[in-house]
Amino acid sequence: MRELQLDLDPTLGRRAALEAAIRGAIRDGRLTRGTVVPSTRALAADLGCSRATVVAAYDQLVAEGFLLAEQGRSTRVAAVHAPETPARDHNPLGPTFDHDFRPGEPDPSSFPRREWLRSLRRVMSDAPDDVFGYADPRGHLALRSALADHLGRTRSVVAHPSAVQVVPGFVAGLAFLGELFVRHGRGRIAVEDPMLFFHRDVLRVVGVEIVPVAVDDDGLRTDLLEGLEVDAVLVCAAHQYPLGGALAPERRTRLVEWAETTDTWIIEDDYDGEFRYDRRPVGALQALAPDRVVHCGTASKTLGAGLRLAWLTVPPRLRSRVGRTVHLRAGVPSVDQLALADLIERGALDRHVRNVRARYARRRTQLRSGLADVPWLDLSSHEAGLHLTARLTEPALDETSIIAAAATASIGLLGLEPHYAEATTVRERGLVLGVSRIPEHRFATGLDRLLAVLHSLG
Repeated sequence: MRELQLDLDPTLGRRAALEAAIRGAIRDGRLTRGTVVPSTRALAADLGCSRATVVAAYDQLVAEGFLLAEQGRSTRVAAVHAPETPARDHNPLGPTFDHDFRPGEPDPSSFPRREWLRSLRRVMSDAPDDVFGYADPRGHLALRSALADHLGRTRSVVAHPSAVQVVPGFVAGLAFLGELFVRHGRGRIAVEDPMLFFHRDVLRVVGVEIVPVAVDDDGLRTDLLEGLEVDAVLVCAAHQYPLGGALAPERRTRLVEWAETTDTWIIEDDYDGEFRYDRRPVGALQALAPDRVVHCGTASKTLGAGLRLAWLTVPPRLRSRVGRTVHLRAGVPSVDQLALADLIERGALDRHVRNVRARYARRRTQLRSGLADVPWLDLSSHEAGLHLTARLTEPALDETSIIAAAATASIGLLGLEPHYAEATTVRERGLVLGVSRIPEHRFATGLDRLLAVLHSLG
């Protein structure tokens, strides 16, 4: 035991410190199974403490299963299975970069901290005590009411507070809807092809069969829906990801007609519909068919993904099923819900969106201007959203080599090809360049480095 050099934590009591030291030595393998530990008298003498202290520590470790004490035998180490220690901490989100042009998140430095803190203070000062109890699984009424008004005003959504379901992020909401159709339908959902691959994976995890439908510059190919036997179609109507187009007016009408004729639901992913730069934002598809469209919105693109706040506007026929599916798993803190409601009601969210919209518009202009000098990239013309799609026109170049070259300069890029379904044979090649993720004070430097890498390849 002396060779183990047990260090007793001075902040703990003598007995607790001894327990922790022996427990740690067993867990990290310094004391192995079957090793006989010193007698209580000998260890007490070595440590200069009372025997009663050692006896109490041994008794506790025996009770926890770390030591074995049997009549007529010495106390020894029990069989303890130490957890495997990974060689390094693996980040499931992938590597981090100094300059990250991957799409999907707003500038974290843009989060309206002062306004959010002001709302939190108002909530903590004025909220009744029952806010800290179990909440309505649909979401707090104050937030559902604020969202119904906000969505009607900014996205033309037709909604009553009773239609709004608050969920812990869009991905959770999408998974809930997927589960609903697996249990109460065919378990098949048509999706845009290409689309965000992560959303496709989420639906598969909950048992949904994916049916890819091609997309062009006018959005989802509604002519390809005929004959499909699906429960729902997932569509980005205001701004398709990743190609960038909006669903053309005639296709909006055709999609709604098809859904009503076939009794199929439309799931509208309105992830960044607020960000339009050449005109007023295009209204949500839900306004054409409130009884047929599940409108999905999120705070992840306007405020921050870390809030885990999103919402579904659910047609009457689906509300009870959605409620049963979400119940007990919604899990959005009431205080955060009330803070967002206050942010909306004070007009602070609208002001924030206007400010970051102007910021992202400037960034898109800078990015487009810089990429205009890269001859092997064809830029999309769509003036909306938080990303810019650049198609590859040079057959000798491929996405993998471009992304790898950028990574060596600590620049994060995402290719276009992974967004296509596995069975799709004709895929466009290119880059999906986010303009929002990099902090404002680092965007210009990041753009210079990105352009240097791209020019070096061509």
